[in-house]
Amino acid sequence: MKKLFFLLLATIFISSSAIAEEVKFTASAPKVVEVGEQFRLVYSINEKGKDLKMPSLAGFRVLMGPSTSRSSSSQYINGKWSSATSYTYTYVLLAEKEGKFTINPAKIKVKDYNFTSNSLNIEVVKTNNKTQNTQSSQKQSRTSENKITQANLFVKVNVDRKSVYMGEHVVATIKVYTRLNIAGFGDSKFPSFSGFLSQEIPTSGQISLQRENVNGTIYNVGTIRKLILFPQHTGKITIDPFELECIIRQSRASGSRGFFDDFFDNYQDVRVPRKSKPVTIRVKDFPANKPASFDGAVGKFKLSATIDKDSVQANDAVTLKVKISGNGNLKLINPPEFNFPADFEVYDPKTNQNLKNTTTGTNGSTTFEYLIIPRHAGNYEIPAVDFSYFDPKAGIYRTRSTPKFNIKVGKGQGDASSTVISSFSKEDVKFIGKDIRFIKTNDFTPSVKGEVFFGSLNFYLGYLIPFVIFILAFIVNRKRIKENADVARIKNKRANRVAMKRLKAASARLKAKQKEEFYDEILKALWGYTSDKLNLPLADLNKENITDILQNKALEQELISNFITILDTCEFARYAPSSGSSEMDELYKKTMETITKLEKNI
Repeated sequence: MKKLFFLLLATIFISSSAIAEEVKFTASAPKVVEVGEQFRLVYSINEKGKDLKMPSLAGFRVLMGPSTSRSSSSQYINGKWSSATSYTYTYVLLAEKEGKFTINPAKIKVKDYNFTSNSLNIEVVKTNNKTQNTQSSQKQSRTSENKITQANLFVKVNVDRKSVYMGEHVVATIKVYTRLNIAGFGDSKFPSFSGFLSQEIPTSGQISLQRENVNGTIYNVGTIRKLILFPQHTGKITIDPFELECIIRQSRASGSRGFFDDFFDNYQDVRVPRKSKPVTIRVKDFPANKPASFDGAVGKFKLSATIDKDSVQANDAVTLKVKISGNGNLKLINPPEFNFPADFEVYDPKTNQNLKNTTTGTNGSTTFEYLIIPRHAGNYEIPAVDFSYFDPKAGIYRTRSTPKFNIKVGKGQGDASSTVISSFSKEDVKFIGKDIRFIKTNDFTPSVKGEVFFGSLNFYLGYLIPFVIFILAFIVNRKRIKENADVARIKNKRANRVAMKRLKAASARLKAKQKEEFYDEILKALWGYTSDKLNLPLADLNKENITDILQNKALEQELISNFITILDTCEFARYAPSSGSSEMDELYKKTMETITKLEKNI
């Protein structure tokens, strides 16, 4: 019974967790509205729910709601159908007073489970334009809102700070601010960020406009790009202006508006270039009391070091891992330098980085892996190493240390020596007292060794032989060109070779027992040979005139009869019942003999 109870309890827990993961209940509304402005508060859920309980809406008046709607979509991807259904509850609210308000989560019940939405923060600002009641004032207000000015449309490079230490990150956000109807964007030119190491912060591919309060005025703001900048030198560094071409959609101005103009507006797209102001960042140098182990790391970090084994045999590998994690210029951190024993062979460290760029900076870890191979037996110690970094928030240096590691190395296979001398360091071989080579000062008489090549027989043959080869090649090539110009002679010479290829193809058809193809190849061999050998067009040859043509060449009557017999046999066999392979083989031999005799007699 206890097992059954726990099994039932686990099943309920797993099913409730699965439902909780599947159901998504979210709330959405503008972040900024004006006093007296109407806006929509929308709750969306992907499962049908009931008993929606709204939180307190202090500071807002509910004008309408909830109005419910249902939408569904289906898609077919990689052979699989998938569908999604969404239910929305919409309220129309009116902002009554200025201030910052929080709408607490709403609650809804799905399949007897309660779900809560996210909370919302809404800022209500004073209205920027006074309400105008007359028709002329409304027309004037509409014209002023559609007018393209620097105040209604501009771009800006926002930075989270303008004074940083060397190596401290700066988050730069490129935004477009508008109170107009943007239809799209044209050409753009981003700053080069010279003097910084820039890292991209992932953003959505599409630019979505969100409402923001800028000095009491509400703008639709789109984020174009976000970056993390690490200054590479001290002093003042200027970020170049950002340039963007905006496409603004405006209604066409007309002197007098008719009754139907309010229903059928004519629009035009206007290309408006915008350029941001340059931004200057002041980069401060580090304080004077730098630790000896400081190598430019800036941020807030943790340090850990481990080895995979502390007892090995000689010539076995040991891996030492040093992990530096936290927030800062992790990409620029250099590997710590250990003082390894002289009998250790150490390879260059391998660097693995697991980094994520966010608006808080670069977070993650950088791991350095050292491959160590002890070459002799003994007890060794890897001393601790200090890692220092600068904490820009506190304005001080902090030092972290790795533990020291003791490694016991046993005598390995093939290790003949048991004595370890670790007081010497690895150095290049030096010639003590022999690093200067003096010039030989005794008298000597130079003599010519061997023969001089210039003027010898081989020297002149080296010119003559290539010249003779060139003359011979020129003569042979001219002869080949002259022969190729005689088309009839070329065809005559190649007639037998082409016929043999045809007969070879016929032999392959014979082995494959392809009857019709075999007889076709025999006919092509005979007619093709006759056409090439006698220099006659293939279209002018037929059974009626081939006998006269061959008799004019003074060929034996028996050879002409064999030729005609082969033609008749092939044409008859293509439409007659299937012949045996022995008959086809006999025909093949007879054709080969006939072409050979023709080659000798013509």
